[in-house]
Amino acid sequence: MENFKNNQKIENLVNECRRIEEDSTYTAEAHYLFAASLSKKFFWFKFIPVIITGVSALALLLGSPNWVSWITLISSIIAITNIILEPESKAREHEFAAKSFTVLKHDARSLYESFKDFIDEKNFYYEVKRMREKYNWLVQTTPPTDEKSFEKARENIKKEFINQILKKT
Repeated sequence: MENFKNNQKIENLVNECRRIEEDSTYTAEAHYLFAASLSKKFFWFKFIPVIITGVSALALLLGSPNWVSWITLISSIIAITNIILEPESKAREHEFAAKSFTVLKHDARSLYESFKDFIDEKNFYYEVKRMREKYNWLVQTTPPTDEKSFEKARENIKKEFINQILKKT
């Protein structure tokens, strides 16, 4: 009877590892997608004002009306603001979050697949608890993503899962 209880405890811990792995997979993918979206958006927020500034400055040099100078001024202010505020740092924060969740995902998987047979039940419990606390801490300290990124992440993971099943058959 005692052996059955121990097996059930171990199985519960393995299930928690799987849950951490799955949660981390979805969260990491959502952060990667959100970071990519932000990077693309911020590229255009930086690129367009610089181009407008250059074209309008050239137009002024070629004798365009004075109102073009206002376009040059406004677009250069936007370009300078983008440089000072560093909007791409938000994308880097999400990329770092994605990498942190990916590391946690691999830690959880390796614990229940490779290392659980080499540690006793008590240490296994503490390792799983530490990973759950780390996951919770990451959720609290990383920036939030949006619904669109999460749904896209869910789609991507589902497609990948189906592809893996099809490859096995």
